[in-house]
Amino acid sequence: MLYASMTLGAISIVAGFADYPSGAGGRVSLVLLISGLSLSLFSVFNLKNLKNIELNKPSEVFSFSFYFILIFIAFQSALLLASGVVDTIDVAILESASGITTTAISTLNPETLPTSIKLSRSLTQWVGGLGALFYVFVATPISSSGDNPSAAYAPKIFSRKPLKRMQEISILYIGLTICVFAALNVAGMGLFDSFAHSLTTSSTGGFSTKVSSISSFQSGPIEWVLICAMFLGGLNLGIIWWIGRKKLQSIKSNNELRLYLVMFFGGAALFWLKGDFVGPFDYQVRDAFFKVSSLLSTTGYTNTGWEFSSGISAIALLLLATGGMAGSPGSGFGVHRLIELIKYLRRELTRKYNRQAIRKIKVSGEVVNERELDKLQGYTAIFIFIIATGSFLLSLDSESLQIEDSIAVSLSAFVTAGPPITEAGLTNEYGILGNSTLSVLMVVGRLSILPAAYMVLKLSQTIKLNFRGLLPNEGPSDEIL
Repeated sequence: MLYASMTLGAISIVAGFADYPSGAGGRVSLVLLISGLSLSLFSVFNLKNLKNIELNKPSEVFSFSFYFILIFIAFQSALLLASGVVDTIDVAILESASGITTTAISTLNPETLPTSIKLSRSLTQWVGGLGALFYVFVATPISSSGDNPSAAYAPKIFSRKPLKRMQEISILYIGLTICVFAALNVAGMGLFDSFAHSLTTSSTGGFSTKVSSISSFQSGPIEWVLICAMFLGGLNLGIIWWIGRKKLQSIKSNNELRLYLVMFFGGAALFWLKGDFVGPFDYQVRDAFFKVSSLLSTTGYTNTGWEFSSGISAIALLLLATGGMAGSPGSGFGVHRLIELIKYLRRELTRKYNRQAIRKIKVSGEVVNERELDKLQGYTAIFIFIIATGSFLLSLDSESLQIEDSIAVSLSAFVTAGPPITEAGLTNEYGILGNSTLSVLMVVGRLSILPAAYMVLKLSQTIKLNFRGLLPNEGPSDEIL
């Protein structure tokens, strides 16, 4: 609770002052400033409790991440309702969840929002992206039970000390954000728009200040800047760190990077060859690269819409489901898991014809043990099951959704990408069931399946114990009475 109040308090104070030069904020700015100051004061008075927080066990890591996100969503939902930005609790939760989970799903028209709310949304996604990096490179190695290969070799990339590692990651993340901001400003986006989009690009969040996203700017230079930025956003942050330290040999041996590059350039080539792009050659190429970088990094920006022909839709879904590399702020099934799955299937096929064959599976030079392969199979099954369940619930909520639309919406929310790759899913409005389903999908997708499953089991056990405690005791004492 303390960390969530500190984070939201800082965001609210910074965003609350954004409208004061023009005086357009009114009630919204006032609510942000009062809420931000109240949360900050609460945090200051409880700073002594920071020493009591320990993250030495998997359960402590998972619990901290889970409760941080839930409390942050609860606080921000109350703030949105108090400011009058939204009218219902389910929409408030949806907007809050999409922010902290870096998902570009929103029911709001950003062009009608005050500058303070636009800035608050962008800052929230930026914090969510940094939190995702901390979770992968710092928290998961502590838990020592993650299936993310970046967790295993995080100390080989960054410092072995967790605090120092957090500093190095923060410097890289801030540096990337500053570079994107400067490039967008030079490309002609404008000062505030450049700042807001640099926050939501480096975090692969995807919130835009325009209702039509990047297509509103109609600028080739801006799109090329974002293509490069989204490509970097889908990379393992350690790759950029290695480049800065000139560890080229480590980069060459990275299997994930090779597959990521194949998917990026191969996907762009297929989009261009099989797509319905029109116009000059340079425009078609830029459009293909923009769509691939937005899908593969799970950022969710759009430039010309998400309408694809049937064959290209399958490729788009595959890119979206896979997502970026391990160690990126994006989500998805993961390039590293795709490599493991391909190598696992190849090994099983080899064993079918040669039972004596022994083949170790490696990802980026790290041997994947059998326990991790067992978890991979479970992860894959649960991944498909969650998307199918989300699709079913969304279909119950909205009868206008076709099955392919509901699957695309469910997948987009679960991999924290945002706008689904169908126009029907993009323009559809949802009720309480639909908004609640999308919110849960985003949170589970951000936390990853295994930690979320652990927390669900833990909460269910706690509820059962509390429920039993409410029941009257049965035993000898009852007979005496």
